[in-house]
Amino acid sequence: MPNIYRARWLGSPGQTMKFAGMWFLCALVLLERLSGTQAAFGDDISQDNEDNRFAVMGQVTKDTFDVQSGNVTLQLNVQDTVGTMDFWLLDFQEYRFNLDALPVDESTGMLMKDRTSACSNVYEDANWDTFFNDSYIQNAGRGSLATKSLFTQIQRGEEDSDGIMRNNKLIFQGDMATFANCKDSSDEEFIWEMTAVTTDEIEYRTKLYATNIRPKDPQDSKGGISFVQSHIELIWRISRSVMAKFLISSTALIRPILEFARVSAVYDDQDRAVPTQSALHIRFRTVVDEDDQMVSYENNSITYIPENVNHGLNTVLYQPVGTLDASPPCNFVLDEGTQTQRQCQQTWEFKMILDIDASTQVDNRVPIDASGTFEFLYMPYRCGLVNLTTLNLTTCVAMSVDPAKISALITIQTTVFVQDEEDDQVTIILHSLTGASNEDLSYGTGSRGVAHKEYVELRVKFSPALLRKDYDLYLLLFMVCKGEEYASGEFLQGCLQAPSTDRYIAHLDASFNYIPRITDENGTVVLLDHYNTSHVQNDYVQNLDQQEYLRTESGETLAIPVHRSTFYNVALSAESDIYTITVVFRLVEAPGRKRRAALPHMQDIVLAKSVVGHAGIGRTTGTIITRHSRDVEDSVQDTHANKIPFLSLGCPEEATHVLEELDCKCPAGMMYDLNSFNCEAASILEDVKEVKNDDQVSDTKETASAEHSACSVLLIVLANSLIFLLLKN
Repeated sequence: MPNIYRARWLGSPGQTMKFAGMWFLCALVLLERLSGTQAAFGDDISQDNEDNRFAVMGQVTKDTFDVQSGNVTLQLNVQDTVGTMDFWLLDFQEYRFNLDALPVDESTGMLMKDRTSACSNVYEDANWDTFFNDSYIQNAGRGSLATKSLFTQIQRGEEDSDGIMRNNKLIFQGDMATFANCKDSSDEEFIWEMTAVTTDEIEYRTKLYATNIRPKDPQDSKGGISFVQSHIELIWRISRSVMAKFLISSTALIRPILEFARVSAVYDDQDRAVPTQSALHIRFRTVVDEDDQMVSYENNSITYIPENVNHGLNTVLYQPVGTLDASPPCNFVLDEGTQTQRQCQQTWEFKMILDIDASTQVDNRVPIDASGTFEFLYMPYRCGLVNLTTLNLTTCVAMSVDPAKISALITIQTTVFVQDEEDDQVTIILHSLTGASNEDLSYGTGSRGVAHKEYVELRVKFSPALLRKDYDLYLLLFMVCKGEEYASGEFLQGCLQAPSTDRYIAHLDASFNYIPRITDENGTVVLLDHYNTSHVQNDYVQNLDQQEYLRTESGETLAIPVHRSTFYNVALSAESDIYTITVVFRLVEAPGRKRRAALPHMQDIVLAKSVVGHAGIGRTTGTIITRHSRDVEDSVQDTHANKIPFLSLGCPEEATHVLEELDCKCPAGMMYDLNSFNCEAASILEDVKEVKNDDQVSDTKETASAEHSACSVLLIVLANSLIFLLLKN
């Protein structure tokens, strides 16, 4: 049986005091120290409360906060105390948000709709003896609740078996735009506050206040109000990554090579991040066949063809000037094949803003792809050479009538996280999966697949981004297994649940200790089976080529730190199949970290003054409960995993799979080519090897000849010396 941690309540029923003296002493201590202590719903907290009116009180808990197919669900369980005059106010502002306009009017005892926010659960003005009555909460649908903007359904529940509590449901179902547009009762401030923004991540938070309101004197509507207030902090986090799926040219004259594609946040005129847009920066090189050729960008020729019509190219921030004179200069390098032909390489950069609308596709914690093809036009030229490093641009002649087209399929992957603060946890996110020539190999995007004995680089990042300045990722396990199912929700531990014959280990840290922690559909935290080194000690090992956490690369600070692992893919079977990578990390303190990570929290806003602990204004007395709860900082102590599928091509058709060695053996007279990833005739490979090594062989012959001459001279000297000694004797 899995261990289960129950979801935390906003409060818990207190115990009735058995002795008046004990109650009096506790009340004095509470009055003195409440601002530094934690109270719970049900405690006796009112300074003029002689009848212990909050001793029996229900709870407000979050059943669901989720998003599926762009549809947000927020469901609250609201416990009404049967036979007690009380009312639960659910709002996104404090009860004392405006001291001059409290939700329950002190002079009349009326519940006032317009003194709560547009997204509260107060749908009408109500008399004292109405909203405090047990029968006030009844089933209601969207039409009956139209005076407010958020909650769409009320369900009146049944009494518990003991007859003390009734479990009512308050539900919102709709799009995120509705929720995002909620404002306070002054109609000035949005309830969602942007609390953290980084290059690839935007975070919003809001507080949902739960306030239990009770009359001081049940017989007097003007006798004053007591209340107890706590809150749930809700989080909406958007994380983005970019993947370049392919980069191709319409002509063999030009070969494009991707250097990078990066995304970053877009800001409006008031320096606020825009969640429906993303900035994209692309850099690639063009390579032509001969040293007297180059290319020039056709002015303003960039086009964007999105797969989803809701996405689009908003603005081109930067593109090259489309003239031959303004083209980047050639960097002459030898070709990668024979290393004999000098070629012109030019580097090109583009920066643009894209409109990204994934609102109708979003599922909580599930990456959603927004793909589109960029097209760039280039004209190839042949020019005269001034010298080995310079072309004479005045002599250039176009090599074709129509320009060539370079196409790049770019995917911006958006992951949305919605949860309350207690469910917030560290998440490992795929940043890129690339192979030879920096080709994207991530699954489900038409990639060519991963070949046997191909080096593959996996980069991952972690969320929330606000922790990255204080923590690094430390790799505990890197495992590859056969089967797409191990990347699904059916196998929550990934490759650790696969048979040992269908997997191999690329990295195992001696401290590997993994206890998967998930939150089920009811909001309950569940601990799954525990794994350590003893569970994988008999697995086949194919060690990583390298693994490290990168904050800088090529002398530049990375905007998004990533963990990089390079593994050598080997065939688990002869056939092409979907493989799964399972990685497990823990967070370790970054070098030089001197403090606890500063976590973002919503700031309480009260128009007149802030209320902490006991406070009284007029006839109203209340207590604000500041509760400690689990947050993402607690999640740092856990281990964290991700499951990443990819297509493995298996063995070439001519090869035989050797399971014991996880290898593909080519037939006699053929060898496995690490460039083509196919079985090639041994004679052809030897010829290629000989061409590549011509210069080296020539140098070796010259060196050997020189060494032979030197040896001959030494032998002659030595012989003469021996003859001289013999004659002397």
